[in-house]
Amino acid sequence: MANRVLVFSAAAIFFAACAGLSPSVGEDAKPPFRAFVDMKTFMEHVLTPAAAVVWSVNGVVIDQRGEHDLSPKTDADWERIVSGAATLAEATNALMIPERALDAQWNFYAQKLAEAADKAYVAAEAHDLKTISQVSDQLDGICAACHRHYGVE
Repeated sequence: MANRVLVFSAAAIFFAACAGLSPSVGEDAKPPFRAFVDMKTFMEHVLTPAAAVVWSVNGVVIDQRGEHDLSPKTDADWERIVSGAATLAEATNALMIPERALDAQWNFYAQKLAEAADKAYVAAEAHDLKTISQVSDQLDGICAACHRHYGVE
């Protein structure tokens, strides 16, 4: 009997402590998201590498041996494109962390990028080179427009 009372008391204390840790649901509650790196670092280490993987579908290298098409040909090539597109699509959520928004247009550009990255992901999953090539060009245009708007070269 004493063991039951001890277990019950411990459980009651545990649940009471957990109740005090519950997140607030009121209007003052902020999303639990925060930026860990500055925008330059985020662009250099997250967005640009992911976008470069998608952009590579339209790539060509010319060297001493001739012209080499960089478009995906093997399942491993396609998996690399899928991973890049998925990373890019998910990273757009981090762009929309409130402290990153520079002005009212910020989320517009981030959402356009998200839509294009999602299209790239779907096309890569389907091994659809034509569509992903078109989306690659769209990504380039979206990035260029955003960089022009914010004066980033």
